[in-house]
Order: sequence, then C-alpha cells, then structure tokens
Amino acid sequence: MVEPVTEGAGAQGDTAAAWQPVVELCASLAAELPTVIPRIVDRIRLEIPSYRIVDREQQERDVTRHYQGLLTGVAARRSPTREEVEAAHALGAERAATGLPLHALIEAYHVGYREMWNVLLARAQSHDTRAGAQLLSIVGMVWTWVQASSSAAAEAYGVAVRAADATLLRLTHQFLDGLATAAPAGVDLEQLAAALTFDPAGGFQALCSPAEAWTDERMMDLRHRRWPGTLRCATRGNLMIALVQDISPQAVVEAAQRQNPDASFGIGLPRTGLPGAAMSMADARAALPLTDPGQVKSFADHWLLATLAPTAQRFAVLLEPRREAAQQHPDLAETVLRFAENGFSLTATARVLHVHPNTVKYRLQRWQQLTDWDVRTWHGLSSTMIALGLPTL
Repeated sequence: MVEPVTEGAGAQGDTAAAWQPVVELCASLAAELPTVIPRIVDRIRLEIPSYRIVDREQQERDVTRHYQGLLTGVAARRSPTREEVEAAHALGAERAATGLPLHALIEAYHVGYREMWNVLLARAQSHDTRAGAQLLSIVGMVWTWVQASSSAAAEAYGVAVRAADATLLRLTHQFLDGLATAAPAGVDLEQLAAALTFDPAGGFQALCSPAEAWTDERMMDLRHRRWPGTLRCATRGNLMIALVQDISPQAVVEAAQRQNPDASFGIGLPRTGLPGAAMSMADARAALPLTDPGQVKSFADHWLLATLAPTAQRFAVLLEPRREAAQQHPDLAETVLRFAENGFSLTATARVLHVHPNTVKYRLQRWQQLTDWDVRTWHGLSSTMIALGLPTL
C-alpha cells in the first residue's frame, strides 16, 4: 500500500501561505465537481467505447469520489492514503464484474487524470498564475496518484477475474463431462446449463480444436470476450471444446485465428436441447481429424468422411493403393477433385486447371487405369472422394 508522503512546493517556498493559492484552487474546483465530472466522464466514454457497459450514474459517483480525494491530496501535497488506494482496489473488482476489459480500466485512469490536470492548470492560469507554477512543482506527486490507483485497480481486477474464471471453468468442466458421459447420477445438467447462462432447451453448437493450440491466456480471452450470446469452453483430454448458443461459430473461429492463425476447428451441427449439445460435440470431434493446421471443417459439409474416418482402418486394403496412386500422380488426383466440383464437365474442369479438355479426359482415364475406379460412375466417384478425403491412416 502507498503511505502518504509530502512534497516540497518548489520555488514558491514551503510555507502554508505560499501554498494557499493551490489550496483555494482545489477547494473551488471541489465545489464545482458536479459540473466538471460529467464532462470528464463524457471524455472517458468517448475515447473508450467499451465503458458504455458501465452504468453512467455509478461511474460519475465513482469518479467524483476519486477526484475529491485527489483534490484533497493536491491541497495537502500528499500521495493517496491507504483508504484511497483500497477504494481503487474495490473499484477494480467492481469493473471486472461488469465485464469491462482491463485495458479500458487502466486507460480510463489516464484519460481521467489528464482531463482533471488540464482543468486544474486552466483554472490556475485564469485565477492565480502562482498556483500554476506551484502545480507544476508537484507533477511527480500527482503521478503517484495515477500509478497507485491504477495499479491497485488492476491488481483487484486480476484477482476477481481469476476467481470468476476458476468458478466458470469448474462448472464448464462438469457440464461438458456430464454431456459426454450421458449425465451420471448426481449431475443435474439442466441446472448446470442454467448456471452457465445457457437455455437448456435452446439451440447449441459445438466447436473442437487441438488443446495444444490453446494456452490458458487464450482460453481466458475466449471465455471473457463480450459475445452476443453464450460461449463456454474448456480443454478435455487433447481437445479444446467450446459450446455456443446464439453465437455464430464463424465469429468464434475468426476471433481465435486472429490470435493463432494455425488453430484448426471442427464444427458440429446446430442441434436443440441438451441431447443435441452432446451430439453437436460428437459432430465437432468427428470433423476435426479432417483438418490441417489453420483449417475449419464442419460436420454439415463433411459428415460422410467424418463418419467413416474412425473406422477407416477397416478400409485400408481398399484405400491405400489408390491413395498411393494419388501421391505419385498428384495431377490426376487434382483433376478428379476439380471434375467433381465443376459439374462433371470436361470443359469447365479444363478451364479451372488451365489445360485442354482432352487433357482432362486423358487424366480421368489414367486414374481409372491406376485405381480401377471410373469417376463418371457413382461407385467410382464416391470411392475416389472418400479415398482422397480421409486423413492419413
């Protein structure tokens, strides 16, 4: 904690009489705080838009109380008292509870002090120039107010966030485990869902990502973003699992990949109710093995491969010779895939690959010779797409 200290008044001398212009200035400004504080709060909310989540009236009361202390401190030429630092500490915990980002909290202290200091200097210059010179002599002391108050608030903010996150994480683990194990005896999934601010009867969608890509800091950032709906996530084994409600999975992926472009994701189908949440988690887990680093695969688009992948070893004797052919002749495999994507048109496929249609025709025939699969038939096309689409066995 910061103990009060006294600083000299510089060239004006260290007598009470010499400092009296500053004392009178502070007393005058303290009486005008009801008109000054709203302007400072306006500036904070303009420069830091995230402060709009904080109740305006409460913010004005907090700022008023703080600058009453500052003006008293400037008049007495002292740094914050223990009680004033503890008040900043309490404010940090309160701001954490509102979901205000830490950087916004710290920036607000700097904006507020800048505005109040400018008001002090302007009043001094217009009323008594001696007060202006005396104020400049205590810049270091005023900085201790900024540093002590913002540091105390940041410390309390961190403690509050970590405590809240620990509780949230514990409940999330219980919820995910209950969904994955069909709610063992003694686990009330509806109650857990409600505690996590989910609607148990609402829509759920799951995302999975390799846990190794997720540090504790990244997980906390994901959990504490201000989402339009509800997001809860935790690591489970070698996976990071996120369940969302009223949030686009694409928005979650974009936010995650801004921090880690190599993060890959499997996305489950949107499903309803707690049984649907469990199935969406299974969807996402099934889709994830189909991804490469940085890729996103949804079960909706890749359900066939995702369903077959867990049992692909059974088909190895059928698939591996064809996969070897694709590795040895990547131009053939590419042509087959583009042929399927372009309406089975030789001309359209040739246009995409920048080759002659006869080249496409030759490559499809060559693929058939090597694999015994004719991609112009359902059997040959489906078998080829499975062989090329499944992850390495």
